[in-house]
Amino acid sequence: MRTHLWGILAMAAMAVPAAAAAPGIRFYVATNGNDAWSGRQAAPNAARTDGPFATVTRARAAVRALKEKEGGLKQPVTILIRGGFYPLAETLRFTPEDSGTAAYPVTYAAYPGEQPVLSGGRRLGGWQKGEGELWTTRIPEVAAGKWYFRQLFVNGQRRTRARTPNDGYLRADLLGEPRREDPNSRLGFRFQEGDLKPYPDLEDVNVVIYHSWTASWHHIAEVNTQERTVKLAAPSGWPIGYWDRRPRYVVENTREALDAPGEWYLDRKTGVLTYWPLPGESLETAEVVAPALRTLLRFTGDPEMGLWVEHLNLEGLSFQHADWHIERDKPADGQAAVFLNAAVMATGMRRCALTRCEVAHVGEHAVWLQRGSVENRLEQCHLHDLGAGGVYIGEALHGTVPAVTTGANTVHNCFIHDGGHVFPAGIGVWIGQSPENHVSHNEICDFYYSGMSVGWTWGYTDSAARGNLIEFNHIHHLGKGVLSDMGGIYTLGIQPGTVLRNNCIHDVLSYSYGGWGLYTDEGSTGILLEKNVVYRTKSGGFHQHYGRENVVRNNIFAIASEGEIIRSREEDHLSFIFERNIVYQTLGPLLGSNWSNHQFRMDRNLYWHTDGWNDLTDLTLAEWQEETGQDRGSLVADPRFVAPEQDDFRLRPDSPALQLGFEPIDLSTVGLVGDKAWTDLPKQVKREPMVLPEPAPRQGALDDGFETTAVGEPAAGAVTSGEENGAAIRVTTETAAAGKHALKFTDAPGLAREWQPHLSYQPNFRRGTVRISFDLRVEPGAIAWIEGRDAANPYRVGPSLRVRAGQLLAGEQALLPVPVGEWVHYELTCTLGQTAATYDLAVTLPGQPPRHFPGLAYGSHEFRRLQWLGFISEATDTSVFYLDNVKVEEATDPR
Repeated sequence: MRTHLWGILAMAAMAVPAAAAAPGIRFYVATNGNDAWSGRQAAPNAARTDGPFATVTRARAAVRALKEKEGGLKQPVTILIRGGFYPLAETLRFTPEDSGTAAYPVTYAAYPGEQPVLSGGRRLGGWQKGEGELWTTRIPEVAAGKWYFRQLFVNGQRRTRARTPNDGYLRADLLGEPRREDPNSRLGFRFQEGDLKPYPDLEDVNVVIYHSWTASWHHIAEVNTQERTVKLAAPSGWPIGYWDRRPRYVVENTREALDAPGEWYLDRKTGVLTYWPLPGESLETAEVVAPALRTLLRFTGDPEMGLWVEHLNLEGLSFQHADWHIERDKPADGQAAVFLNAAVMATGMRRCALTRCEVAHVGEHAVWLQRGSVENRLEQCHLHDLGAGGVYIGEALHGTVPAVTTGANTVHNCFIHDGGHVFPAGIGVWIGQSPENHVSHNEICDFYYSGMSVGWTWGYTDSAARGNLIEFNHIHHLGKGVLSDMGGIYTLGIQPGTVLRNNCIHDVLSYSYGGWGLYTDEGSTGILLEKNVVYRTKSGGFHQHYGRENVVRNNIFAIASEGEIIRSREEDHLSFIFERNIVYQTLGPLLGSNWSNHQFRMDRNLYWHTDGWNDLTDLTLAEWQEETGQDRGSLVADPRFVAPEQDDFRLRPDSPALQLGFEPIDLSTVGLVGDKAWTDLPKQVKREPMVLPEPAPRQGALDDGFETTAVGEPAAGAVTSGEENGAAIRVTTETAAAGKHALKFTDAPGLAREWQPHLSYQPNFRRGTVRISFDLRVEPGAIAWIEGRDAANPYRVGPSLRVRAGQLLAGEQALLPVPVGEWVHYELTCTLGQTAATYDLAVTLPGQPPRHFPGLAYGSHEFRRLQWLGFISEATDTSVFYLDNVKVEEATDPR
């Protein structure tokens, strides 16, 4: 067998199994063995009358027979497996009768210096040259309906099932407003001309739709090319388009998509497998493996009855080639992809260990310890090339504490990477309803969602996820612009005693919002986050959605495109204590989102922005201290890192952080431990450097008369929403205040929301004076609503105008009549920052001098920043208004 590079490296990095030197009874398994032999010799004798077993299942039977004969174990038992490829005819199962004892454990281990591979795959031969560059082989079991597979591995590497497009995504149009209460919004969408068709092999074609933090897999029920609609066989978890108005999707597993090297297609009816080889691959020498099993290894105890699989250890074994599966008519969607299985599954497993093992080339998760699995250990394992996630511990129960708890397990010194190939919501290490687990010194990287997730309760109901210790892990290169709403370490629910400490997290890049480092999501409570280093994230080093009494201390949060420290939902209790942290920015602001209710405690922090933008929200540190009473002992100063541009966040001896009691963090102790061959293994991964997107402009100047936008297109640089059932916002030449183009708002009856359609810009003015101007022409029956807001949740309203039935209103105050069907010019002058209270309005009617309305009140007395500017059609029947010459600019220097 050709061993993949990772197998060679991992084998070199792993020491001789301890079981090889242990006393006791030994059995042997070898590819040249025979299940009729005694299994007591490491190699066949000269006469070939005795020697090793041929299969692990035969060795398992021998251990069972030994226990029965001797009335239990009297000494340790070791099964040494010689190097080679062992195809599993069925899932290898261990039950309570296969257990050892604390004194006399049972161990299945690699023979010293050799690498056995227990494979759920079958090698495929019989290849012939096909049309053009293609290779083909016919598989009789597939044609007979006895086998079908969804993955293929060539020369130890994953290959791509035929898909379109080959790179990137297709984009859907919506059938209507995506409403959560409408089941049809989860069952189909409108596609662009030519993107989908009623393929001859439609029964096996899949559509993968990317939402926010999940991606849903679907079979297709129907494709209507006239209407350009597709009906799915099972619903998605979220309405399609709820998180992205033109959601991304790919089409997979149709013969028509087989158009690039590295792709393959399996015809279920004929049994013919077609492969387009990569350059350099040889028809005669290529090793091709397809999986025949979904689960390779299963530990099956009965914890409710007190029957455990225990004291059974695996050392130095490689488990490879497992498939994935979804039901045609059942949803395949969900956070962390918890609807899947794993290549290694365990229930009722106690005090067992997987040491120096490998799980690779699998279609779902690598390992899942479930119901009643306690006090087990995964150590120095290499989990990679995963269809979904790495190690999963506990139950995925919502708001329910399991009757039989999984907990007190250890994941130590494992390299877990290269996941999410099929189900991108997979997580490196996931802990659900499970307490007292210890996850330490692992390297977790190259997933499309979160690196770790702890807890599985949304809100403040009871949870079993308590007292988990997450420390000294290196977590990096996550998201990669595929999914959103993620964290390097993500938490949920009440978790007293849970500690996240001494972890290094970096390079977290979400698709849209939410690429955070440490992320305490819904209801996260009682968690200690200390001595972590987080840098180079899209959305911030620390984000708390909502929670209670978390402690965030002595961390370094550095270099985020958006706000470095984010606080979302405001609640009437202490959300967190934030002390002795270093907050260091080169891009976005230091603090972001909602800080108005002051239900937090912050002190002795060091803040620094390299370009001098050292405000906390809209305030200088002195103003922040005076208004909030927070950060009385904090400083704005350069932390004096050794070389932050080279990711070296050690402190120089003269760092002002030391004066605040900050304790230096030693990153040399983070990540894998052991000999150099093992700790250097991650260096073999080759990837492009992650580049953070540019932050939103600090002062969002805007000047658009729509002259450079083509007729029929939406406004550039704006978000257009609610175009359905005839409603639209598109550039037109029907009329214009200046030039030839304007933006036409067309409203329609029967829309889901009165405030649709609408157009919004995202300026980012925080202080000083801002001038907003535009021209508006309102036709009979139309209602035009113009409003400025901040980005808080809930948002706070600034200037708000409506033109309705020939009247201009500011809030509910009538200002003056305005003509219907004529262009009117509006100019608003808004004061922002701490002195914000009112705005001035000037209105110029056709042929008249400007009319001035000074001192108009903002919609909220807490409005400080202009971060959203909306133009909204509020009618409920067919109507039209036009917008032109939208301009937003600084009236004075905000600093």
